[in-house]
Amino acid sequence: MDLVSVIIPVYNVEPYLLRCVESVQNQSYKNLEIILVDDGSPDNCPKLCDELALKDDRIKVIHKENGGLGYARNSGLDVATGDYVMFIDSDDWISDTRVENLYNALTEHNADIAIGTYTDISSDGKASVLDIEVEAKVYEGDEVVQQLLLPMIGSDTAYPYDMHFNCCAWRSLYKMDVIKKNDLRFLSERVAVSEDMYFNVDFYAHTEKAVVTDDEGYFYFKNYDSISRRYDPKGIERTIKFYTQLYSQLEHYSLKDKVEYRVDRTFLMKTRTELMRVVTSDLPKKEKLRIIEEVLNIKTMEEVLSTYPIDTYVSSIRIFSKLMKNKKVRSVYRLIKLRESAQGQGLMKKALKLIGIGK
Repeated sequence: MDLVSVIIPVYNVEPYLLRCVESVQNQSYKNLEIILVDDGSPDNCPKLCDELALKDDRIKVIHKENGGLGYARNSGLDVATGDYVMFIDSDDWISDTRVENLYNALTEHNADIAIGTYTDISSDGKASVLDIEVEAKVYEGDEVVQQLLLPMIGSDTAYPYDMHFNCCAWRSLYKMDVIKKNDLRFLSERVAVSEDMYFNVDFYAHTEKAVVTDDEGYFYFKNYDSISRRYDPKGIERTIKFYTQLYSQLEHYSLKDKVEYRVDRTFLMKTRTELMRVVTSDLPKKEKLRIIEEVLNIKTMEEVLSTYPIDTYVSSIRIFSKLMKNKKVRSVYRLIKLRESAQGQGLMKKALKLIGIGK
């Protein structure tokens, strides 16, 4: 029976760690190597990891200085001995059959990767299954790039939503041979946002066959205490780095001409997210306005907004993007504030009216 390595980075998740690890221990597929990477966690997690390892010889523990999620996963890959590898975030958990279902799909079709869908779990316990964004089937050759990789990089301008195919590494089971042969590793999210994207671009570029399944057994917990949801002073800088880093990577694989506006659209989406974090932070209003103005005057931002076909957006994002393009700092600020605070139907209509747009 093939060995499956399950890598779990651990940082400041004491209330959730046991739930995550126990869900892996209870898998119907038993031949597992469970790697807990303590990323310098300041809570009781390091001790809990060691205690878990004493009770289950399938568990390995790595203690390291804090370096972020991407590098924690790399530390796990450095010691992993499995034929296949899966990543799980330590505040999430998986169904008892998640590993078995992805493993069976991958090996049945002799694929390099098996991709499942997932279930969102809100803080009050409500579950919402993500619809499969692409057809559940086997993809071979150029289909991997055209139908999986490109939608993962970003949506086509004709697609109504900014995100088409979620790039999160935790939704997949990877063939370790592809990772080892090509020396694949994660970039740190402290260098550029979306560390999963770069890893998957590398992996898919070397993938001959992929299988998408309808397995829903990854439970993504919407932890609003997560660091990824807070304002980060370097967030904009890392978002700009995302744009340049991803284009450089695509150029390496001769894919730059195929992505058209996909990278630009994802970049603009991530920029809007960073602006939202600025506006909803505890910073003084004057500082928030200063940061927004600074962002809108960044050369890369100006170039993308000047070339992206903004009129292809749905109305709310189209108007917001035009405000950004025209450097309407206070209008951008007010629109974000209104979208965050107003409730019920007619939110956008009310918001647009209040900032002087529309009737």
